[in-house]
Amino acid sequence: MMKASSHHFRTETENAGIRSGAFQLQYSESNGPALLIRFTEIITDLLPLRTGRYNNMVKGIVNRLIPRLLILIAASFPLKLLLDLIFRLFYRNHEILRPAEEYLGAALLTLCTLETVRLMKKQLERFHPWEKSPLRRLFIEIAIGSFLITFLIVAINLPLKIYLLEVQFIQLSDEIITTLYYLFLFALIPAFVEFALFLLKRWRDGLAEMERFRKENAEYRFETLRTQVNPHFLFNSLNTLSSLMYEDRDKAAGFIRDLSDVYRYVLDNRNKELIPLSDELKFIRSFVYLYQLRFDNKLEVVFDVPEDQNVRLIAPMTLQLLIENAVKHNIVSARKPLTIRIDATGSGYIAVSNNLQKKTNGVVSSGIGLANISSRYGFLTDKPVEVIESETEFIVKVPLI
Repeated sequence: MMKASSHHFRTETENAGIRSGAFQLQYSESNGPALLIRFTEIITDLLPLRTGRYNNMVKGIVNRLIPRLLILIAASFPLKLLLDLIFRLFYRNHEILRPAEEYLGAALLTLCTLETVRLMKKQLERFHPWEKSPLRRLFIEIAIGSFLITFLIVAINLPLKIYLLEVQFIQLSDEIITTLYYLFLFALIPAFVEFALFLLKRWRDGLAEMERFRKENAEYRFETLRTQVNPHFLFNSLNTLSSLMYEDRDKAAGFIRDLSDVYRYVLDNRNKELIPLSDELKFIRSFVYLYQLRFDNKLEVVFDVPEDQNVRLIAPMTLQLLIENAVKHNIVSARKPLTIRIDATGSGYIAVSNNLQKKTNGVVSSGIGLANISSRYGFLTDKPVEVIESETEFIVKVPLI
């Protein structure tokens, strides 16, 4: 049954057009997030700092000293040309083609500035990574980068003009324009581009995570419905009913009512995300009654849920799965009765606990259980499902919405 259901879900998912990794979606019931994911994939493909296969190639070049220096030297000439074009806008008599010494000075300035910025970014990544606080990292990088670039321009550009180019008069406005130019290129633009890419990546990862939770939630609901109408449960219930028909007809009538209530609840709530806790508890009481008749009162379930908690919301059939899990993995006998407690003490959680008396024979898990409950609540709330196991007790705490 498990293999067949998994194959069915995988087939349905593939028909919906989801492809893992590329996040391409041709069709789905709610394809908005997936289309946004694909859109961001296309955008980041066009960005030069995109992480992925291109990033590995770029890192291989940048981390090697000689290729990096050659690239920076080659980049310094068009940068100097652009700066002279800016000066031409301010001064009509300014010549665009400058002496060779100025290009050598520009290459030295570019090398020193970009190497300093590179080392600064490596240190910031160690002590103030983007993941920790993006906005703070942005301000710190701009502030430190601006200071370092200004210092380098004063320490390199001015001596070059005085001693190499033998400039007799240095105009302050020219130095301000040069400083702002390099600040804009080497401090502001890289910082804001990295900041934008980080936010884009976080947004894309959030959409991908949401889509993953949607898929897991759909799978969980499918598997849950299949489990609730499990033929073994129905078979055991009918066996119990056949015995009661001869022993106690009144109990048999009550058993039939509770059995119908259980299946009616399953059918009514199979497509709902959340229901009131009071409805879940009403269903659980009927479900527990069927189990208790089956085990001849060797199973005890204690409820401790205050009235004010009944208005809280819970995913349907959560408690039923936890009770089934406890019965499945523990001994239930006259010598070792099983006690299950369900309590909501007002801490925002409802806890299902049982005394631990594991079965000695191996019990094969269906793979639904706690992992799927955690996945489902990961989609519904940011509060985690807590699982606590000691030598004598097993507790699962589920957040109430």
